[in-house]
Amino acid sequence: MAKINTVNLDLSFDLINKLSSIDRFSGEWSNIERREGIHTLKQLKSIATVQSVGASTRIEGSKLTNDEIQVLLFENLKIDKLEERDQQEVVGYFQALDVISESFNDIRVSEGDVKNLHKILMKHSEKDKWHRGEYKQHPNSVDAHYPDGRTVTIFNTTKPGPDTEDAMRSLFEWYQNDKSTPAIIKVAVFVYEFLSIHPFQDGNGRLSRLLGTLLLLKQGYPWIQFVSFEHEIESRKTDYYKVLMDCQQNRPGENVDSWLTFFLDCLSSIQEKLMRKLETQQNRNALSPREKKIFQFIETYPGVRSGEIASRLNIPLPSVKRILSEMIAAKIISKNGSGTGTNYTAEKIVKVKSDLLMMFTSQETEKIFTLTNKHAFIEIKKIILIPKFEWTKPDDWAKHLNQQNPIITIEAYTKSGSLSRQIYSVQSFNSPFYFQPVFAINNGLQIPANLFNEILKESEYPVDLKIKLSWEGEDLLFDVQLVYDISEA
Repeated sequence: MAKINTVNLDLSFDLINKLSSIDRFSGEWSNIERREGIHTLKQLKSIATVQSVGASTRIEGSKLTNDEIQVLLFENLKIDKLEERDQQEVVGYFQALDVISESFNDIRVSEGDVKNLHKILMKHSEKDKWHRGEYKQHPNSVDAHYPDGRTVTIFNTTKPGPDTEDAMRSLFEWYQNDKSTPAIIKVAVFVYEFLSIHPFQDGNGRLSRLLGTLLLLKQGYPWIQFVSFEHEIESRKTDYYKVLMDCQQNRPGENVDSWLTFFLDCLSSIQEKLMRKLETQQNRNALSPREKKIFQFIETYPGVRSGEIASRLNIPLPSVKRILSEMIAAKIISKNGSGTGTNYTAEKIVKVKSDLLMMFTSQETEKIFTLTNKHAFIEIKKIILIPKFEWTKPDDWAKHLNQQNPIITIEAYTKSGSLSRQIYSVQSFNSPFYFQPVFAINNGLQIPANLFNEILKESEYPVDLKIKLSWEGEDLLFDVQLVYDISEA
């Protein structure tokens, strides 16, 4: 157990492997940057900027889509006419992100510079003028609102006034003076501590994500500009709030393993997405002028048929069909449907079946799956225990759960014969704050991503999976259901 600033952390082998994988990618980035060139990276940055602005503001309640944000920021920006709060928040976030992108080397991790970023973030909202760029003056606890009208305080943030000022001063001093904590862990802990203090009256969530980008850039992770960290968090919004809440309820001196795991999983995921985008871009750059024309048309009109392509682009149908076949073989486009319904898309379509049930009993203890290619996955999202006995209070089933200690073992065999195995205790997913035999899994248990230290190559597929339930003692007193998503790639 290591103490980092005010929190505790167990650096498991799994976390260390995740850190190593992220850093290996970062070490290769300078070569990737030289290979891709300015034009490609500029395009990626533009897309990531819109995604980041949209996602981070939507997390806090904005309703603007990425298309609407694109128009607002780059086609019709009139700052003096920003009457809607959603527009004000979007433009403020964009301008703060732009300052970070252009000047991150010159921005210090200090009270003055963070307050200035908050001022830019809230610049266009008259409603927020009174607290813009200044620490909070009133308590801003994190509350849960229930349908029956009850409001329950989930977490009391740091008190305004001297308590907040001292906490922020201590946070800056730790960050500037700690030379031993790995860079990404420092960033993750800083963001977590900032959110726990909640130093400003409003805008803390948005500013925390801006600070995450700033600190990663300052720590030598320039690739973060070309993919949206905020979009990844938005896609995991429920888990994002739950993992923060679970950690913060034990403050002070809490263990933040689950927060760090969430943070690293997000970074690993966006690294993989960035590499996929770069691979697609490389294939696109290798196309002939006619092929590029067809690709761009398919990209603009996903689901288009070969006859439509030939007609709209004035290219003979036999030529279109030949080019489409070559592009499919090169995995540049995907072919969908059959016969007269055959159509084409510029990206691989992954069909996902959601919220399926996988049942384990004392008699049926194993399930077997095959993942055919790198787009296929299984994500276990929830564990449901079905007690086979009468119970009236949580201790009735919780006692048996503790005694029998059900274990889920997941084994993955790659095409080359390598084996990865992970063991999970069912009760480890139980939160002491939710007294019911239904356990949501933070971030989802993603297979094969959670089983291997590195992203598997296409040549490692198919991957055979075995999911097995075991327990201590005699007959299991529960049936166990796993709620999962599975792709059909």
